[in-house]
Amino acid sequence: MTRSEKMIAAFRACRGPFPYRDFERLILTLGYALVKSGGGSSRKFFSAARDDMIMLHEPHAGVMQPAMVKRLQDHLNARGLL
Repeated sequence: MTRSEKMIAAFRACRGPFPYRDFERLILTLGYALVKSGGGSSRKFFSAARDDMIMLHEPHAGVMQPAMVKRLQDHLNARGLL
């Protein structure tokens, strides 16, 4: 199993908090790119191949809460990425 496959499997199976930096590595592996955003904690990831934008706020504690994890899992599942 490759490193990217392990990251995808870990995120797919996650039901609780998930480290934001791990999610950032995962989303970049899936072909998204970080789009320059204004100030603050707002983050945008765009995939030109899929014409898809993911917008979220980077958690200040560095850990995404279960509700955010679930929303992102649903978003990526709907696009066949998980």
